[in-house]
Amino acid sequence: MNELYYFPATDQTSTLQQLLFQPADQWQLLPGTTSSLGYQQSDFWYKTRLSASSTETALSVLAPFLDQLELYVLDNQLQVLQSHQLGDQQLYNLRPLPTLNFVILLPASAEDLWLYAKVSNQGANMLPLQRSSTLEMEHQEHLAVFIHSLFSGIFLCLIALSAGFYLIYRHSYFLAFSGMFFTVVLIQLEINGLLFAYVWPQSPDYNLVIEYGTVFGSLFACGFMLSFFRGSETPVWLRWPFQLIAAFAVLLMLASPWLGAYWLKKSGVELVALTGSLMLLASFWLLHKRHAHAVFFALALLTMLTGIAVMILRSKGYLPAVVLTNSAMEIGNALSALFFVFAMLQNLHLEKNKKIAFQQQILQQQQHIQQMQQKALQQALTEHISGLPNKTALINRLGQLDQQRDSNFYLVMIVHQRFRQIERALGVEEANHTITGFSKLLKRWGEQQRQTAAQYPALFALERDSYAVLITPTDFRSQFEQLRYQLDALLKVDNLQLDLGTVYSSVHYPADCAKASDTLDLALAAIEHADQAGAYLPYEPLYLEQNLEHIHLLSELNIALQDDLLELYVQPILDMKQQKIHAAELLIRWYHPKMGQISPTDFIPLAEQTGMISQVTEWVLNKTLLLQKQLTDAGATLRLSMNISPLDLRNTALISRVIEAVKSTSYSTVPLQLELTETAFVDLVKDSEQALKLLERSNIRISLDDFGIGQSSLARLQGLPLGELKIDRDLLCQAVRLNDDTVLRYAVMLGKSLQLYTVVEGVETLKELDFIRRLGADAIQGYLLAKPMPFARFSQWLIDFDQQGFRLN
Repeated sequence: MNELYYFPATDQTSTLQQLLFQPADQWQLLPGTTSSLGYQQSDFWYKTRLSASSTETALSVLAPFLDQLELYVLDNQLQVLQSHQLGDQQLYNLRPLPTLNFVILLPASAEDLWLYAKVSNQGANMLPLQRSSTLEMEHQEHLAVFIHSLFSGIFLCLIALSAGFYLIYRHSYFLAFSGMFFTVVLIQLEINGLLFAYVWPQSPDYNLVIEYGTVFGSLFACGFMLSFFRGSETPVWLRWPFQLIAAFAVLLMLASPWLGAYWLKKSGVELVALTGSLMLLASFWLLHKRHAHAVFFALALLTMLTGIAVMILRSKGYLPAVVLTNSAMEIGNALSALFFVFAMLQNLHLEKNKKIAFQQQILQQQQHIQQMQQKALQQALTEHISGLPNKTALINRLGQLDQQRDSNFYLVMIVHQRFRQIERALGVEEANHTITGFSKLLKRWGEQQRQTAAQYPALFALERDSYAVLITPTDFRSQFEQLRYQLDALLKVDNLQLDLGTVYSSVHYPADCAKASDTLDLALAAIEHADQAGAYLPYEPLYLEQNLEHIHLLSELNIALQDDLLELYVQPILDMKQQKIHAAELLIRWYHPKMGQISPTDFIPLAEQTGMISQVTEWVLNKTLLLQKQLTDAGATLRLSMNISPLDLRNTALISRVIEAVKSTSYSTVPLQLELTETAFVDLVKDSEQALKLLERSNIRISLDDFGIGQSSLARLQGLPLGELKIDRDLLCQAVRLNDDTVLRYAVMLGKSLQLYTVVEGVETLKELDFIRRLGADAIQGYLLAKPMPFARFSQWLIDFDQQGFRLN
């Protein structure tokens, strides 16, 4: 190619015939054949001399995204030999040859020819021309298609990988990355001619890939930056420029119908440059701060900018046009995409490490809580004066013996008839010395009788004046006589000979009862008669009269349910943050006309044993929904919480009725809450997990009640649909008594870590309230706020509370 001249097109030079009459000195010489005139909306004429050639040659216009191009080939007499109308506003299949670039065949000529070209372009006005043989042109064409397709395939693989990561991890920056580089692929395909040559040959008269692609690319890039650094410790001022650019990109797209293609493309290109510059500056700042994501992020931007810079230098003629420089932008973008993927994978790795560290911290806290619970449990199972296992430990032991086959033992009950008199006469401290001395005698006897690793005899302190001993039946008579002989001796305490008036009763399992856990109840029934007999009384079936009382009580309970003689009392719950009554617990009460007030602890266990508990639960549910409607009609939005037996969770028919009742009588937007005690929760969680999840999906919240007295598995707690954690008063009392809130604090922290609403029960004093305020529990419940009361009184109490409030001073 010879020198290239250009001339601005005007109305007087709009056609070739008008142009040919213009003086030759008005033409200006371009510095190079690839020089650009910048962004121009006006048309330009170009001309150059084509040297004579003995063979057919091909002329390639390396700008397939020109808007419109008129090409004319003239001989020395300025007679038109060929004319072509080209441009990306024309269908691809109307080009002279179906190639990526505009290729025009030039016939062999013995003399020089003239080439005239009129360019109408709304972008960078330039006319890069290349003349070569047809064979060489085809070879370059195939090589360019291969290289562009290779890099486009790499891009698409990385985009698909990122989309897959998004589906797995749901991180928005994967989606933003896919959108950002998908627009890059589309723009490169259009620039290189692949998009409308192979993907969309029947393209419309005008495409907007570059115009809209640059705007969308900026939008996706800003979204990538904002989502990628959302969870990291980056300053706010580093994010708001990207938020402004994203907002401007959206406005630009909305205004695109009025801007036109030229201003849309010009604004989009400048927006891309601004976004890239800000991303690069942000990466340098992150490198300076030694941010964990900065290395791969900076490498990605540097490689992308390096590829663009090489492409510009090659188009200006400062770098040779070889395979590496021709594909500089594709190589830079591919490496950039790869580094971005590395940065995102590194971000995933860092997030995973953070989660692991957080989980390890939670696990350590849980282990500490378990250790504290085990320590508290050990203390709870030990009578602190005698140092012997207490009544709870005995009950647990009997439960274990129920599970063992061929269990056979005697339970001996020991009661000091005169202990209360001695305590009143000598005082509590001297009475404690008596307990300690008696415990030493009991332990000494146990050590004498116990064989190596034997289960019997086992010693337990039930109360300050009562004990239980498990003895093997093989040598019961001998061991029991030695026990009575050693314990009946006068006990000497501080030079005083004390006669404790010890009496005994015994129960043989399995001869006297069907369950080992029943032996304690039978021994207690027998010891009452032994008190009268004065010495030793083994169990007899005569003492089953108490069972008749239980049967009578259950019959009366059935009548009370049918005649609606039970009543629900209400105890409010105060939200500590809002200082507002947000919930209330409903407690069942039974006043019998003849027997008086009957405690739930007397009739609920009997109802559970006989299966009547489901009727009690249905009665409580119906009353709860009725009270909820009355509260809603009165304008109060409170969450009502009712207790439910663990046995109810196994009753699928009852669970279905509960769900249907809540759905059909939904008077309040506040979901109903069911409370399940921690002790029952431990026993039944495996069988009841599906019922709990079904209730939770039906907008019924589950509360774990009395937390701190059971032995809940923390891993199991984490997997169940709980909404609330109610911490038992025992933990609060222990914290106040020991002036050490460690266990209570970790109980509250456990609730927070499981994202549960934490309520501390049994708050009765201001000192206890101060502990709770320091620990940050969500709510309190207890006598300090209000005792359980009838619903009618509760309605008035709510009005008084709204007027006067509850001041935590």
